[in-house]
Amino acid sequence: MSIELVLIPLGIAAYAALKEHRRTDVCEGCRQTRITTTDLLVRGLRQLGATDIAIDGQVVTARTERGTLRFQLVEGLFLGRVDEASEEVTRQFLTDLDAAVGRVVQAEVVDEMRTRAAQLGLQLVGEEVADDGTVQLVFEEAE
Repeated sequence: MSIELVLIPLGIAAYAALKEHRRTDVCEGCRQTRITTTDLLVRGLRQLGATDIAIDGQVVTARTERGTLRFQLVEGLFLGRVDEASEEVTRQFLTDLDAAVGRVVQAEVVDEMRTRAAQLGLQLVGEEVADDGTVQLVFEEAE
């Protein structure tokens, strides 16, 4: 018996690009992300090469080649922007960040699936990563 699992990357940027972003007076020019925790935001920023990451309460700042970044946690979601950049630059960076965070979460899920499969007596016999980031894991019952 074998089991196949297909994990679709959570970082599909199309969803983020299509949803309507909101602005608040708290973070002028910011766009809404789907990120809910500081830890996940910081890990996504690091994956994109951000430096000088600073956390001050509900505000996170960082530097990238695109400029200085500012994020603020508002009503359970981070809003973010690239300081002194066009709305398009901010939108593109947040799309890239969404994809990076998706890869971080996906890696965690794949690791968890491996661990849980081993606990259930299953052995990983195949793993394939498609061009679109989809991960396919194939497990068999261990003999």
